[in-house]
Amino acid sequence: MQNESSPIQIEITPRFKRDLQNLAKRYRSIRSDLQSLIEKLQAGEIIGDRITGIKYQVFRAAQKQ
Repeated sequence: MQNESSPIQIEITPRFKRDLQNLAKRYRSIRSDLQSLIEKLQAGEIIGDRITGIKYQVFRAAQKQ
């Protein structure tokens, strides 16, 4: 899920993988939705609102309405 030339580093934790398995039972398209999100991030698109006051650039996802 990570592109070597991308300046953005995406790490998937064991906890996230476990939670994703449980969520996938209810939300069938969650894996493809996440893959789409990861591809956008690796392409350099900034998605969501930046959280200030943190050493790293952290963004909070915008909620769908």
